[in-house]
Amino acid sequence: MAGHRRTPSHNPRHTVIRQLISIGALAALLASCSLSNPIPLGSEALVEAQSYVDAGDWEEAWDTLRSLDSDDLDRATLVDYSLLTGDAAWHTERFPQALRYYEQFLSLRGPAEDSRLAEQRVFQIASEMLEGEHRTLLFFANRWRGRSALQNLAAFAPESPYAPEALATVAAYSYERGRYDSAAIDYRLLLARYRNSEWGDLSTFRLGMCGYYSALDAETNRALIEVSRLQIDEYLRLYPEGQFREEALEAATALRELNAGYFLGLADYYDRIELPAASARYLGMAAEFEGTAAAATAQERLSAVPANAVAEAKSLEAEGE
Repeated sequence: MAGHRRTPSHNPRHTVIRQLISIGALAALLASCSLSNPIPLGSEALVEAQSYVDAGDWEEAWDTLRSLDSDDLDRATLVDYSLLTGDAAWHTERFPQALRYYEQFLSLRGPAEDSRLAEQRVFQIASEMLEGEHRTLLFFANRWRGRSALQNLAAFAPESPYAPEALATVAAYSYERGRYDSAAIDYRLLLARYRNSEWGDLSTFRLGMCGYYSALDAETNRALIEVSRLQIDEYLRLYPEGQFREEALEAATALRELNAGYFLGLADYYDRIELPAASARYLGMAAEFEGTAAAATAQERLSAVPANAVAEAKSLEAEGE
């Protein structure tokens, strides 16, 4: 009949196939979920390795631990695994690997009673790396790794007795190699966290000296000169009988000379372009740093400046130009 739509016949075979396909897809999905989200392993995963440790067989313990996938462990077991694997690496003299697992243990905030030894070993290995030991393939030093591990130690275990020394070691490494910008960052961090530690005196002094040595290569950078002078003055104020007092006094004198020399240089410039009032103004500013050679020169030259130029210079200074 016209307009009648034919209904396809029901085929039981097709229905069974569709059901099997659906069941297969569901099974595949469940298997995928099971593989991507396995049930974490607990402490039983470490029993075999612990038996080797108890027997003093660190090599077998290392191999057994390394056969485990740390991603399969629950968090509490991962903490124990990290410490145990770090110990196995330490006792088999795999020091870079020991560093890695001890850092992982500290980052997981393992029990405090176990942390002190891990912190001590991280500090030792990282310090040795910074000095060029524990080389990769016997040729390439891992100094960068030692540096980052010491910084990580202070970050992962800020309450550790090794934390301030770790930062001091990194800062000293840069300072002694003339990398004053990097050293200044670490000394500032050390002072921010551990000003009252045994490293307070040294860090305060060296922070000022980082600026001082940088200023020697940037005599026209007045801001750097002044900040460095203020830091050295801060050291002398905080540590009037400090370990580095004499060196700080010498640096303070040198920075005053740089300050005076900066203004004397400006006076020379304005003198060359025949602006006597501006020149006189900067001669006066240089003369304020009494006791410096530049101040003596400025004072001598001021005595020869015409009175009207001196008066105009004072007017400029009053206006803050």
